[in-house]
Amino acid sequence: MTTRGACLTIAIMLGPLCAVACTSDPDKQLKQDVIAGQSGGIGGTGGTGGVPTGGGGAAAGNGGTAGEPALAAGSGGAAGMIAGSGGVGGAGTSGGMGGMGGASAMGGTGGMAGMAPAVETMPTLYWLDINANRVMRSQDFADGEIIVSRTGTAPDGVAVDVAGGKVYWTNMGSLLGLGGGSLQRANLDGTDVETIIPSGVAQTPKQMQLDLVNRHVYFCDREGAKVWRATMDGENPEAIVSGHGFQELVGVALDVPSGKLYFSDRIGAKILRANLEMPAGENGANRTDIEELFVFSGGAMPIDLDVDLVSRRLYWTDRDLGTVHRAGLDIPAGQTAANRTDAETLVEDLVDTIGISLDIENDKMYFSELGGQVSEAALDGSGLRKDILTSGSATGVAIAHIPKP
Repeated sequence: MTTRGACLTIAIMLGPLCAVACTSDPDKQLKQDVIAGQSGGIGGTGGTGGVPTGGGGAAAGNGGTAGEPALAAGSGGAAGMIAGSGGVGGAGTSGGMGGMGGASAMGGTGGMAGMAPAVETMPTLYWLDINANRVMRSQDFADGEIIVSRTGTAPDGVAVDVAGGKVYWTNMGSLLGLGGGSLQRANLDGTDVETIIPSGVAQTPKQMQLDLVNRHVYFCDREGAKVWRATMDGENPEAIVSGHGFQELVGVALDVPSGKLYFSDRIGAKILRANLEMPAGENGANRTDIEELFVFSGGAMPIDLDVDLVSRRLYWTDRDLGTVHRAGLDIPAGQTAANRTDAETLVEDLVDTIGISLDIENDKMYFSELGGQVSEAALDGSGLRKDILTSGSATGVAIAHIPKP
């Protein structure tokens, strides 16, 4: 799963110059809180600019006075929204941020916003040991550690909510798909395990994803041939995709800004797309917005999915082919789901490839093999580092960036 999602845009203005900093990693939003000077309350409005030359002309306007501190000293505040009319924006007092200087036709100078001190994070990889029923974790790619020693039976999909301090995972209930699947979560260190969707709801939960904007969890149900959605507390579970002749749905990925859901049918050898919101008057079995993006041949078995919303590419693993692939989110013009030619094979010669998680900001992807290997490569497949982490077996994998203590 990608640490990906919300984007915080920061405009840093000095006169005519403007720089924009953006992160697609919600776990690192605190790195880009804006302050002015040191930090402070919202700055005051700049004064009105005077005529720049000529006898008797007024001098350029002075900056407004700083507002009261909005936060305690040292904390990053929200971006200042009040622009001075021609003067220099007043600097904030310690604690929040200064105001932004306004533009003027007659000589006002823009104020300058500063950057908050970076919050240090560490890459943290979570993955599941399906045979031993364990949740594994590696911080800064040190040796893996067991953080949950006894999950439900056959854990398969994993996702992380860094801001909420939780790691989520699915349990298949049976390796043979006999039912009894569930969803669980725990603190990021593995403590306080709780079951949020008990057995008896879905048959064989597989890959899962979190919609951190709308606070939903999505997961596929292999033998049930469904895509499920519930709140992040496990309430109100509903099958939003079902029927349609699907055979075994396993992989799921989200494009929340565009309102799209991607899922794979491993036996039908397809990757499909639908809207996150159900069409009015329809249900999971009769919804009319499902479209085929890939119809594979040649023994393909698409498993887990992830999306790069920056380059608009879909990534997936193929268990039978032992590969990792990517392609555009949309079918090229003039092509079909069965004959499109834009799919790339990024990594080959793997065995039972299952999980995948993208780290877009750092140009990395992580993927697992059922035999217990977790490997790393660049998003284009270069720089392959095989078996950076191992366990008795490996299914779902999720990369997250956790603030250092």
